[in-house]
Amino acid sequence: MAQEPKIAEFVEKALAAGIPAESLVGVLKAQGWPEKDVYNALAEHYQRVTGVSLPRHGGAGTSAKEAFFYLLMFATLATWTIGLGSLAFALINRWLPDPLTPGYQQALDTYTITTSLAAILVAYPLYMLISRIVVRDTAAHPEKLDSGIRKWLTYMALVVAAGIFMGDLIAALSYLLRGELTSRFIAKSFVVLALSGGVFYYYFGGLRRTEGDSTGVNRDWLMAVVSAAVVALMVALGFSQSGAPREQRTLRADSQRVYELYQLSVNIHNYWQTHGSQLPTDLDQVPASRMYRTDPVTHAPYEYHPGTGNQYTLCATFAERTPEGNAYGPDIWVHPAGRYCFAMNAAGFPSSPPQPMGEY
Repeated sequence: MAQEPKIAEFVEKALAAGIPAESLVGVLKAQGWPEKDVYNALAEHYQRVTGVSLPRHGGAGTSAKEAFFYLLMFATLATWTIGLGSLAFALINRWLPDPLTPGYQQALDTYTITTSLAAILVAYPLYMLISRIVVRDTAAHPEKLDSGIRKWLTYMALVVAAGIFMGDLIAALSYLLRGELTSRFIAKSFVVLALSGGVFYYYFGGLRRTEGDSTGVNRDWLMAVVSAAVVALMVALGFSQSGAPREQRTLRADSQRVYELYQLSVNIHNYWQTHGSQLPTDLDQVPASRMYRTDPVTHAPYEYHPGTGNQYTLCATFAERTPEGNAYGPDIWVHPAGRYCFAMNAAGFPSSPPQPMGEY
């Protein structure tokens, strides 16, 4: 515990002159000396006077435990804040639709919404639990506010957060420069600034408390209430757009039906080309289509009805109508709920829908 010679010499002579230790601490802090250095100098003096080494509290085990909790806290913080930002971006895409955006973007936004909801629902409760443990520990041991581990990891987390939010802002600006709606850019920029501002307000302000800066505001309580309210609101909005898991499964089943009908139409087109512009009388004449002949849920066979010339129809029974925004791509695959037949042309290559929902 080597000390700066100047402060060590001053402490020795001041104590020898009868100056109280409390006064020494105040005077040296006023001159810019770190409080920790002052107490270390006092500790060395008392060790020499008593001839007994200063007992250590905690040790490496305490430091490792402290580092574990801070790393876990910042990992969960990054997970749920990134999820919250992604969820907000997807909702903005829904609420401020761009007519130049492809129709299947709605399916991609749905995938983003559900993934973001999962990240928030897992990471946010863990973050709140770990934060409560850390806050209670520092309240019971205020000296831990001066912990080097706490300061280093907090500053590192702030650097990572700054990088993430700067990247989000750059991405939003790049879309604007490519012609995205200005209203979308403004909304997404507000989301980025609100999230980054909240993180920096809480953690950077928390670091300043170690320097005696107290505004009288219970920062921990305020962070918990505001973040819980925002997360609850965003989760509710996310579920309102994505629907319950049962509804999502229904939409996935319908998108799988559309994709399998598309595969059947490709096989029929290939048969038409290789058999002299003739339609198959039934699907048994198209061996390549066997894996796509039955409904994935009910296992009822799809219907194939050859018509005149190159015309034919493919029929299936759908649980719901095509979602608004035509998540299945080309209009040829738009369908109502219930049994519906698609009019097809074997001479032309069929328009392709995207992969079934949930497999991006």
